[in-house]
Amino acid sequence: MKYKLFDLKITTIGDKGTFNCSHIVGDGFFVCGEQIQFFEYTKQFSHYALATLLPYLAAKQRADDVNDWMYYESLIACPDPQCGALFSIERTERAEYEYGEE
Repeated sequence: MKYKLFDLKITTIGDKGTFNCSHIVGDGFFVCGEQIQFFEYTKQFSHYALATLLPYLAAKQRADDVNDWMYYESLIACPDPQCGALFSIERTERAEYEYGEE
């Protein structure tokens, strides 16, 4: 069976002056299929932020309808309500995957 998923690029954005967590503007990672690959220059990434992002990543990888909020929603806030960091989720390429019936 074949299926298609979008690859994703997740980037930390916002005004550094509003961050109270360890986020760095421009840091982030790619999601290609089931793999996460951090940007070369990303030295660390908050596991709290990652835990917040994970449920959205699988949903953003899949095709959706233009009337579905996941189609146009692309900014996720830091889980700390006092922090101004945002994480941009951008769809890049669409790849085709296949798994066999066993």
